[in-house]
Amino acid sequence: MASSKKILVLGASGTMGKMIVALLQQAHPDVEVISGSRQARPEQSLEHRYLNLFEPDTYAGVLEDIDVLIHAAGPFDHDPAPLIEACLDTATHYIDIAEDLHFIERVQLAAKSRPNMQICIVPGCSTVPGLVAVLSQAYKDLDGLSSIDVYLNLGSQNPVSLGLMMGLLAPLGRALDDGQRCFRTLCYRTHDDGIKRNYGTYPIPFRDGIRLGRQRYPVRFFIGFDRHYINSGLWGASFIVPLLSKQNLSRLSRLLLPIAGYCRRFGGEEGHLVLEARDAAGARMAVLEVIACRDGLNLPAAPAVWAAAKLISHACRQLSGLQTLDDLVQAQEAVQWIRAHGYEVHEKGTDLFS
Repeated sequence: MASSKKILVLGASGTMGKMIVALLQQAHPDVEVISGSRQARPEQSLEHRYLNLFEPDTYAGVLEDIDVLIHAAGPFDHDPAPLIEACLDTATHYIDIAEDLHFIERVQLAAKSRPNMQICIVPGCSTVPGLVAVLSQAYKDLDGLSSIDVYLNLGSQNPVSLGLMMGLLAPLGRALDDGQRCFRTLCYRTHDDGIKRNYGTYPIPFRDGIRLGRQRYPVRFFIGFDRHYINSGLWGASFIVPLLSKQNLSRLSRLLLPIAGYCRRFGGEEGHLVLEARDAAGARMAVLEVIACRDGLNLPAAPAVWAAAKLISHACRQLSGLQTLDDLVQAQEAVQWIRAHGYEVHEKGTDLFS
């Protein structure tokens, strides 16, 4: 990468923003990383530029000399169109770590307003949908594949920001595509390392399933924490959250933040991401499991870093248009990075990464 390349991380002072900045600086020291936020004095010792999502008139001046914008300022409940327009006007590649399907689709809609754009728009570069879409490519040649189940278990010792809290709570109680309601059904799963965790049903940001080659496959998503009482609390909240306005949901999230901080004392770091391939009868055909015994938040931060590296590399210099993470990153590349950073990758039914 050329030393003149500049990446602005919007939300760099937040939980995920800090992770992204650290990974960028570690892997790409020749790239200038710039902090963007509405805080006057960010925590990082970086060049800082004031960027308030609710002041779109200021976007163009901030982005004028930026090569890539990484939007990490959750909870992603704003209109992204003005920011996308500013990126298009300033020829700035756009990446975000949104996991909300509604926000991702609004980004896609805004990008489609410029069919001949000269930049890349890459939403959803987080664990879900980004990393899941990349790792699912391991199953694209699996005969008899009918659907994929995804399990994401989070260590409760990880820090929680207001954006992360609101993003977690917002879907609770919402109707899912299969007729169930988010987190109204809990289930258990035993992982490869012998640890048993419980999960709740959760919406996944794939409108028509996961794309593998020329086909799409339906996917179910289950999420949970390493402590049962947290999942039980989310189950109870699924009956309350649908009754709250956006303002009251924000208030509830702020009230729960100190409780989440207290729970961190008794929580663990270990997290799991599991992709199960199933046939038409629902039988398990193959399993791919990632186990993070520490530094689990680096995993959802990594996809945005991978995408940024691709967009400013010589090989992708001519790439433009609306993209997904699996358009830019191969499954083998992702697994190589995951293992190189101390995480375990187990597989059954496929030897693609052995």
